[in-house]
Amino acid sequence: GPCPGVETMDMSTACAVSIVRSGDALLESVRLLVPEISVGKILIQRDESHPEKIPKLFYSKLPKEKKYILLCDPMLATGGSAIMAIDCLTTKYQIDSRNIIFANMICCPEGLRALHKSYPQVKIVTAMVDSHLNEQKFIVPGLGDYGDR
Repeated sequence: GPCPGVETMDMSTACAVSIVRSGDALLESVRLLVPEISVGKILIQRDESHPEKIPKLFYSKLPKEKKYILLCDPMLATGGSAIMAIDCLTTKYQIDSRNIIFANMICCPEGLRALHKSYPQVKIVTAMVDSHLNEQKFIVPGLGDYGDR
């Protein structure tokens, strides 16, 4: 029920954005809780052949005139994909980085530091901070490549 002092957000100004493929799992949960929220998609993939696993942007689409973004991606490893997605949101769609919440399930200190260094205004919500990245840039202990699930 209602909670004194808390106001609900106008969902016409909000959009849940999935970093495709793995972000779709979180997006489904958001849609169950807030069925009226608009949806956007950003397709970014890590170049697994590159030693630094650099991200590459392939596609983005957001509904018009959105002001607040819930960016969904279950894993935050190097931070590269999240940073590239936020770059896209702030430049192509002119979203104020203070209006972005990055929601993920598992991250590591390296990814948190990288994302905070690039976008200190972005709020990060995570369920778990694992130990570190290994030499292959995977979170340890982590879950492997979440997009393969």
